[in-house]
Amino acid sequence: MTATLDTRPHAPTPRVPGGGVGAMLRLQARTGWKVYLAWVAGLIAGYAATIVAIDGLYGTPELLATYGAAVGDDAAIAAINGTPYGADTLGGVAANEFAFIAAIAFPLMATHLVVRFTRAPEESGLLELMRSRSVASWAPHVAAVIGSIVAFGLVAAGMFVTLLAEGVPAERGLLYVLSLFGLGAVWTGLALCAAQWLRRARRVYTVSLILLGLAYAARAIGDVGDNAWKWLSPLAWQQETRPFADDMRWWPLLLAAAVAAVLIAFGVRSSATRDLGSGLVAARPGPVRATEHKRSIPLRAIGEHRGAIIGWTIGGLAVAVIFGSLAQQVADAVAGNPQIAQAFGADDDSHGIDTYLSLTMLILALMAAGYVITAIGRLRGDERTGLLEVVLAQAVSRVQWIGTQLAVILVGLVLVLLVPSVGLGAAVAVQVDDASEIGHNLLAGLAYLPAVAVFAAVSVALFGWLPRAQPAVWGLLGYATFIGFLGGSLDWPEWLLRISPLYAVGAVPAADASGTAVVVLTVLTVALLAAGVIGFRRRDVPHP
Repeated sequence: MTATLDTRPHAPTPRVPGGGVGAMLRLQARTGWKVYLAWVAGLIAGYAATIVAIDGLYGTPELLATYGAAVGDDAAIAAINGTPYGADTLGGVAANEFAFIAAIAFPLMATHLVVRFTRAPEESGLLELMRSRSVASWAPHVAAVIGSIVAFGLVAAGMFVTLLAEGVPAERGLLYVLSLFGLGAVWTGLALCAAQWLRRARRVYTVSLILLGLAYAARAIGDVGDNAWKWLSPLAWQQETRPFADDMRWWPLLLAAAVAAVLIAFGVRSSATRDLGSGLVAARPGPVRATEHKRSIPLRAIGEHRGAIIGWTIGGLAVAVIFGSLAQQVADAVAGNPQIAQAFGADDDSHGIDTYLSLTMLILALMAAGYVITAIGRLRGDERTGLLEVVLAQAVSRVQWIGTQLAVILVGLVLVLLVPSVGLGAAVAVQVDDASEIGHNLLAGLAYLPAVAVFAAVSVALFGWLPRAQPAVWGLLGYATFIGFLGGSLDWPEWLLRISPLYAVGAVPAADASGTAVVVLTVLTVALLAAGVIGFRRRDVPHP
């Protein structure tokens, strides 16, 4: 039999209208609507709860004036939340109380939405399938930007309606929500550019968090010194609109819009010119042969998590040193202003510093929780990409593999939390000339360890039994953040506040840690870790 070659011309594959942006948007809506809903509804609900609670506590102009006089314009006091412009109005008080959550949540939301619909599906091979249907290389990235911008628009609209319902003037409320929308747009551009430079989704998250830390530090330094450093931070651009102060500013919105437009344009352009599955930063070639480091399960686990442990530790240490170096300025502010002391819940200088340090320790604990959640989330990522099957095909049991991973992650947690705690104590010790502050803050870090470990335990339990629901642990972290900074202004039952593990421990070092909470959280952590290991041992790998 003679084979023949079909030389008849084939019809070219039809191009998708609009480059496939519409198709990618429909795909995002079908596969990611729960993610969009969680972010949008969570932020709107969090802000609504904040402003309603504040309206209940400061329901008269006299009470609002008391709050404004207490926080004042002192730069050291503004290190955590930023300069409290217009803090004698309902909108200004709510903006100040919600400032830390907004500064963290909006950049994280932008990064998550962009990475989820660009670099993550590209890494898993889904975008390659879409490209086979003649979808343009830039279409997924344009669709991700549109989805992110629409999501931030919905958040802004929900917050604006909330402000109108509370009687805040429309012009001031509009400026405030537009400033937050601008922050989200800028970070959408930053995340999009990072997704072009780096070929791994987890590295995009790492770079975004590093940039967030730098932006937060620049804003804090600028507010403390009242200098131009803050203009290097998009977080400051949002606050410098001053929507609830007498000198409202619209022009910072133009700065945010221009930067966002440039970043988004660069990101989209880069996505159209680079190779699928690659990054603008060339990946280093791996070794020809596997080294002993790659053959050993413990050494491999250390290698996988080493970079994250080092990065989170350095980031926490930087935050600790920056905020610790402001301790003396806080002490001076408290000493010279009894109303500020009242705002801190302090009766004397020492207690005022401790209360300030408790806020810093809360930030460090939240950062440590972010580390353990991302580290354990990586286990699910390895399963989804097929790497876990390759590892388990070797002479290694599931219990041995996950036990080794957890041991490395938990040791990393100790470093990520305690090293910055010591750094905070050292920075404060230099300021107040008291070496006992090192041990004081180290004990505070130790008290928070069981609480942060609960986040790891919940994530492991979900990984073992309900792996598709594992991202829900981020909701617990969001709740803990909300309660940590706004719990004191909420008229909620104590049991509801204690759902947050960090709140249950107490505001250390300003107050003694709850011994009962530490014991309960330790037992809960062990039980959830054991349950997660048992579930992982019993279920299928890979799990759909």
